[in-house]
Amino acid sequence: MSYFFEQEFIINEIVKRGSRKVLLQFPEGLRYFSTEIVSTLEKSLPDVQFIISGEPSWGACDIAEDEAQILGVDLIVHFGHTPYTWYYPKFPTLFVKTTSKIEINERWIDEILGKVRKYNPKVISLSSTIQHSTLLSEIKERLTNNFRIIIGKPSNPFMMDGQILGCDYKAIPQDVDLHLNVSGGVFHPIGIGLTTGKPVINLDPYSGKVEDLTEEIRKILKIRYSKIMQAFDARTWIIIQGIKVGQNRPLMVKYMEKKLKERGNTVYIMSNKVLNIDTLRNIDRKYVDAYIVTSCPRLPTDDLFSFEKPVLTPGEAKMVINNSLEPYIFPW
Repeated sequence: MSYFFEQEFIINEIVKRGSRKVLLQFPEGLRYFSTEIVSTLEKSLPDVQFIISGEPSWGACDIAEDEAQILGVDLIVHFGHTPYTWYYPKFPTLFVKTTSKIEINERWIDEILGKVRKYNPKVISLSSTIQHSTLLSEIKERLTNNFRIIIGKPSNPFMMDGQILGCDYKAIPQDVDLHLNVSGGVFHPIGIGLTTGKPVINLDPYSGKVEDLTEEIRKILKIRYSKIMQAFDARTWIIIQGIKVGQNRPLMVKYMEKKLKERGNTVYIMSNKVLNIDTLRNIDRKYVDAYIVTSCPRLPTDDLFSFEKPVLTPGEAKMVINNSLEPYIFPW
């Protein structure tokens, strides 16, 4: 398998906790290996029942606590994430980082240098998702002769240096010229660009592709500003309160509701667990002007960007409330 699933650590923890029934929760990309993991664990723990969760898992804010209670398990083993910055599960949960076994390719370094030199930076921040955090020190060493490289400190002690989440970029220093990120796909580096407004280069270790996403991020930012501008004229709002265990932010909902009503706006609150365009269309009315999503800030920018009315992140909604276009606030 191409990841370190830390089976010995899991086995020792299950024995230490005396767990008899365990729910294994995987992100979409790692569930492919789930049956092999169960086979390995069962050899050492034949008296323990393992259940694979087939539900989507989008992060450490999305722990299967309700599912675990329904199934009557003793422990959740959650793969692929570290504990969330603002939320730690109430149900017994074991986090397994699941770092990748992919190693640095010399060609990647050459391509990174080629992309980065276009901007003539002096200081570069280096970041990654948890799967590739083990590559950061080596990449830093390879680039140090050319630039000053900074690997930032994360927002909580459970995370690795330089580690980012789709909604948490505390490990990204602001006082740099360019951001170099290591992650599969463009989801995380786009978030870096929206947060910082600086050039972003991404290394995808799965495809081996080094990509300059700066122009794509600028296009996305233009779209986000068009949504914000539309929302300045909004009079009727729907605030969406997430009910996934790590996405329920009642204080944020109250703040948004209070501030909008102070502007003389009409506000409705809707609870939701899985949000998509059909969900919005089923509640939308002609007199509803705009929406705020308080559950996950990536839903407005990624999944709901094409909805026919403004769907804002909390940061964007705050810009409207403050009647200000600068600075762009992302994610919160």
